Amino acid sequence: MLNKKIKKILIGTNNKGKLKEIRGLLPKNIKTLSISEFKIKSPRENGKTFKENSLIKSRYFSKKTNLICLADDSGLEIDILNKKPGIYSARWGGRNSDFKKAIKKVYREINKKR
Repeated sequence: MLNKKIKKILIGTNNKGKLKEIRGLLPKNIKTLSISEFKIKSPRENGKTFKENSLIKSRYFSKKTNLICLADDSGLEIDILNKKPGIYSARWGGRNSDFKKAIKKVYREINKKR
């Protein structure tokens, strides 16, 4: 596979913003597919780092679709909060990963440090 050209790639995210951002970074001659096209739920992200969670997702989606998959994991790391929420950023938003709820919690936690 070393000299094979990649013609299509699966982007392993349910986040429409991330999907658009990643698509914008890839060459236009590569066909990009979304996991929403396959109706696949995301795997449990139980890694201890962003890298581990990215690998969990890319391997899972690749296995389910038999496609090369690119996945990421991201979150906020705030120095005054000892790098929290980190990989748990979405969970700070509650069951529905509500961004506004997560940011409110960030501000509450920062204010406790003052």
